Order: sequence, then C-alpha cells, then structure tokens
Amino acid sequence: MNASPISLLRRSSRSTLWSLGAFTLIMALMVAMGIESSVRADGMSQSAIAPVSWAQDDTTASPDTSTDVQPTANPVIDTAIDQAIEQATAPSMYVARLNEPNTTGFDPLGDLDNLDQRTAIEFSVSGAGIRSLQLPDDFETVAGLNHVTLQAQVQVNPDSNPAVPFTALMVVINGESVLIIGDDDAPVWSQIAVGTFEAFVDDRDGNPIVRLERKFTLKPNSQHGFYLAETIENLSSQRISAKLITTGAIDMPKAVSSYGGDRRRFRYGYMLMPEQQSTSMAVTVDDELTNRNKILGKRVSSQYGKAYPNAMMVWPNEQLLPGAQRLSWFAFSDRYFIVAMHPQFDPATTVPEAKLLNGIASIDRLMLDLYASPLDAVQVLRLTGVEHQIAAGSSVTNTLGVYAGPRNRPIMNGEPEVASLNMPAMVVSNLGGLCAPCTFSWLTDILIGVLRTFHSIVGDWAVSILLLVVLVRGCLHPVTRWSQIRVQRFSVQMQAMAPKQKAIREKYKDDSKKQQAEMSKLWREEGISPAGMLGCLPMFLQSPVWIALYATLFFASELRHEAAFYGVFQNVFNWGFMNDLSAPDGAIPLPASMHFSFAMWGSVTSINVLPLLLGVVFYLHQKYLTPPTQATMTPEQESQQKMMKIMMVFMFPVMMYAAPSGLALYFITNSAMGIIENKWIRAHMKKHGMLEIENIRASKKDKGPGFLARMTDAAEAQKQLKEHGPRQPNPASKQSRRGQK
Repeated sequence: MNASPISLLRRSSRSTLWSLGAFTLIMALMVAMGIESSVRADGMSQSAIAPVSWAQDDTTASPDTSTDVQPTANPVIDTAIDQAIEQATAPSMYVARLNEPNTTGFDPLGDLDNLDQRTAIEFSVSGAGIRSLQLPDDFETVAGLNHVTLQAQVQVNPDSNPAVPFTALMVVINGESVLIIGDDDAPVWSQIAVGTFEAFVDDRDGNPIVRLERKFTLKPNSQHGFYLAETIENLSSQRISAKLITTGAIDMPKAVSSYGGDRRRFRYGYMLMPEQQSTSMAVTVDDELTNRNKILGKRVSSQYGKAYPNAMMVWPNEQLLPGAQRLSWFAFSDRYFIVAMHPQFDPATTVPEAKLLNGIASIDRLMLDLYASPLDAVQVLRLTGVEHQIAAGSSVTNTLGVYAGPRNRPIMNGEPEVASLNMPAMVVSNLGGLCAPCTFSWLTDILIGVLRTFHSIVGDWAVSILLLVVLVRGCLHPVTRWSQIRVQRFSVQMQAMAPKQKAIREKYKDDSKKQQAEMSKLWREEGISPAGMLGCLPMFLQSPVWIALYATLFFASELRHEAAFYGVFQNVFNWGFMNDLSAPDGAIPLPASMHFSFAMWGSVTSINVLPLLLGVVFYLHQKYLTPPTQATMTPEQESQQKMMKIMMVFMFPVMMYAAPSGLALYFITNSAMGIIENKWIRAHMKKHGMLEIENIRASKKDKGPGFLARMTDAAEAQKQLKEHGPRQPNPASKQSRRGQK
C-alpha cells in the first residue's frame, strides 16, 4: 500500500461528518442554482422538434425546416400572434361577421368571493378566450391580498396583439382560413349567456356559412377547472369540411423566488395503441419530468441575437410522445399548481378511447418574445382540431376539460375525471437533474404520507417537520451507529500505526515498490483491513433518504402559506417570522427601497434569521465533533481542513439564505440531532473502551480476519507463489508433523 492511498484513508476516516456536510453543501448548491442536467438552457436539439410556420394550414403547407429567424418590423419583439393575423387576413371566400364595438366586455363566470366555487374566469372579447383564471381559495401572499392567477392574457408590448389563453384563433372552412379573433373595436364574438359566446362566418355575398359557439362551464361539485364545448354548425346548403384552431393553456408564471431553479414542467398522459392497450383503462404518465425548456426548443443565432423559432411542434412528436402512444392529456405545472387539458368523459366508462383527446389533431407551442431568455420566455399552446365533414344543417361539438388547481394528490384524487386519468401520478417530489436518479418516488410518497399523518395528530406543519426528521433519524440510527463506530475505530488504528508508517516512508523513500510491500505487511501485522474505510459507506447510502426528505418538503403544497408553531410568532408577538413555511422566514422585513435581487436568491425583501442560525449550528458541529489536527497531517491537508470549515460555516448559510423556512427548519433540526447523536455514540464508545487500541486489537484477534482481509491475504499469497514458487514446508508446523506420521 503506497503512501497516497493511506493518506487518503486517514483524511476520509477523520470524520464522516465532514463528508456528509460537503455532500449536503453540494446538494443545496445544486438546488439553489436550479441545476437540471437533463435539459440545457437552450432546450433540445433543433432536429428533435422541427419548427413550423405559426399559422400554417396542415392541409396545404409542410413544416418549415429553416433555422433562420426572420424578424418583422420590430426585431426585438417578434410575436407569432401578429404573424397569424397577417396570414389569416389574406383574401378568402369567407369572412367573420363583425358586431358593434364592445364597450362593456363579457360577464365573468364564477365568483371570487364564493369559496364553494374553485374557479373564477374573466373573458376576453378577443376570440372569446380567457382574460384571467383565478382560484378563489388560493392567494399569492399570506395576507390574502391577491388571488392566485393561473391563466391570463399576456401582451409583450403595446403594439402587439395579446396572447389570450383558450381563445379562438381561426376556423378553416373547405381549406380557407378565416380569422375569428376580433377585438373591442371590431368584435366577432357576442355573448348569448354567461360563459357562452357565438360568432358567424359568411361568404363574400353575406350568406351565412357557419355558426360557431364556445360554451364555458365550471366543473360541478366544487371541482377545480372548467369545460369548454366548441360547436361548428353548418348553416349553408352544402356539405363542408371545417376545423377550429385555438389556443390552449399559456405558460405558468415565473416564480418570484429563484431558489431551487425553474420548476415549471410539461407533463402528459398517454395510452398505448389498441393492440397493446386492449381493454385496459390505465393511463400512463410520462416519466421524463420534461423541463419547459424542452418545449421552448433551441435558440438559434440571428443578426439580432439568439432567438426561438416562431412555433414548435409539441404533438405528434416522436421525442415527446412516440408513435406507439396516444395522447390522453397534457399539462403545464410548476412547484404548486397545474393547468391540464383533458377530454370530458364519464369516469365510469369502460371504453379506453373515451380517455383520449380525439378532438385534437396537433399541438404546437407559440412563442411571444422570440428573443427572451429561457426564464422570461412566454409560450402558449396552439391546438389544431380534427377536420370534420359536416352535412348541411348539421353540427359537431368537441368538449375539452381543463383542470386548473393545486398540485396536490389528495385534492386531485378527489376529482373523479382527474383521478381516472391518473393525473395525480404527475405529482412527484423530484428535484430533477443530478438528484433525479437517487430520488425514489415510493420513498417520497411514504415521507409525505407520514408528514400528513403527523399533521393530522399535532395540527402544525412545523412540528410535523420536526417529528418527521426525528423519526427518520431514529430509523437510520442503527446504520449511523454501526458506521460511526467502525470509522472511529479505524481512525484510532490509523493514528496508532502512523509512526510506523512514517518510518517506512523515510526508510524506503527511494524505493516505492518496496515501500508499498512494507506498508501492506504492516497493515497485516497490525490487523488493519482497508475495509475499515468503508465504514462511512452506509452513511453515504443514506443520502437518497435525505434527498427524498428534502424534495418532499420543497414540493409539499401543504406547507404553502402555513405559519410555523401554531402561529405563535404572529398571534402572540405580532411578528411575521415564519408565517409561511414555503418562503424565507422574513424575520426583519426590509423597506421597499432596500429590496434587491440576487441571481441565486431571487428577490430579497427581508433579513432571514434561520440561515444565520444554521451557520451557528455548523460552527458547533465543528467545535464539538471535529477531531483535533493530527501531527501527521501535511500543510496541504491542514489547509484543506481549514477551507472546509470556512465553507461549512459561511457558504452553506449563503446557499440557504433564500430557502423556504420549512427546509431551513429541516436542516437545522437534522444538524442539531446529528450533533446529539454523534456525542451519544462517542460517549457510548468511550464508556465501553471501544476506542482503546488494545481493545481494538484484541477484538480483531478474537474475530479473526474479515472477508476483505482474507481476500487480500489470498491475493498476496498468489503473488508470492508466482514470484518465488511454492514454499518448502516448515518442519515445526502442525501440517508437517501430521505428514511425517
């Protein structure tokens, strides 16, 4: 054994706590920076999703595979909505019938003051789409001043047309595209009932051709979301072919805090082809945790900078949904909320095809500001309907269901359609990136279940977090104890052997081969096995548990806007400290003039105490648990140890400064329990003389060599056999005397 590996063993065995601390520091840094290795900032490769012209008619045009971005008159803001209007207003046999200017707007659907309703919608005159969709029982702030807005029209500049979610863009009649958006001054749509709108398309002679109807209804029984029934009625005397092109959901809003990175994702559910699906009603949820950058696509260089393609095909798309799969639903999600589009059906149905989006032929994503950064980019989905052959006087209706509500399994399981489509399965506590492979969903499901159970007993989420950490620590204690005992005993053995190692290095400093042989011999004589360094391995094997616990608390929607410790800081001291476990503790609010933003933290509006307390805990960790510096340590090793101390005390609180107070509470509790647990284990070892070198040697002698030691001896014996041949038997040995008899 050469000096370098032994030095490494000595450093690693000095304190397993250092290794765990470094690992936790790296994990927190990854989460704070929002690292996801699976998707780059520029998204997937250009060949994976071919760009298409925004307003192309699939029956007359083929995808545009050009990668050049041609800016319009305004090269900074290049909106796909404007391009659609320009193309759809080309000469056509048909034209949308205009109404009188709309000065009052449309009536809203749902009431924000009625908590029995889970959705409140305001409508836009443009395309009879959604101006805003808000949740009556969810708010943006703890103070409850602003309702959560999951969908809203977006206007990137005053000169561009707004992007309106769930709006009617155009109708294609006999291959002719007719723009049906309209606006306040020249409205196309008129309200015939609350949430119900109609529009007409005439030919050039003023003869009515089709009547279009859009009917929004809230889901019954206090469910989240709505249904949108779209009808095309043929008013002509001839059979026509017709299809609708509309928008679907618009991007989820960017989070205020950048801690943990951008957690907006695109999810979908699918069924297999009929021969594989058979009569099964199961809907499978994608397991890719698709980052929204994958839908944004790859930015390409132009004379004005990097820009996104105007439109990108989302479905059908072999990269996202292979040909052997049929689309059931698709969704935008963020850390706490989901907007999902799905078919309307009877949850008791036994027909698998009822769970498919049969009314949609393709889905594209449209980009508003082509030159925006990945975080600031806003995308809206374009839904191209299936083309229908409609007889004279007949009509066709397609109904789309939308779930717009919390990203919470119990809530989603309480809604029959959503549960039947297996949508709750998309609720996973996974940080993605490098942490994804070792974050097991079954483990996070257990942890969140235990957390909810504790809350049902104690009635406070902060106390539940403390109890959960104590429970996990208790379950892992046997492993921790076994590991620490072996690491500490191995460290004592190494310290006792250090003078002899030093002497060997000095004696054979010019003969590395001989030095290695003598080191190996010394290890065998002292009864020390390299397997001793593996005592820290079980502690590293615990890492998935702590990562899972971290992810569980990060994504738990139950912690959102929940005060800690029964609201004692607010009710007794009138203090906003820890009034929201999903946000920084906000111990000392800063005046608006002192607010600032930092890349790793996002917007900073207060001085937070918990990260500072975490630094104190790590200082105590070092003071009481770090072994004293050994005389055999080199200056480089001493320098590394000092650097690690600085990183643990100062860097970690910096990384955690903008962390949610629930996560900070978890780290503080876990670290404090680690100190207590390690002191107890050390006291136990000291009480029983487990760190006395004589006792260690006696124990090793009684037990005999371990498996790895026996393997090492066998390998050494084989090596000696090859080099020197078989040894002559020793006349004094027992085997020799038996042979003579």
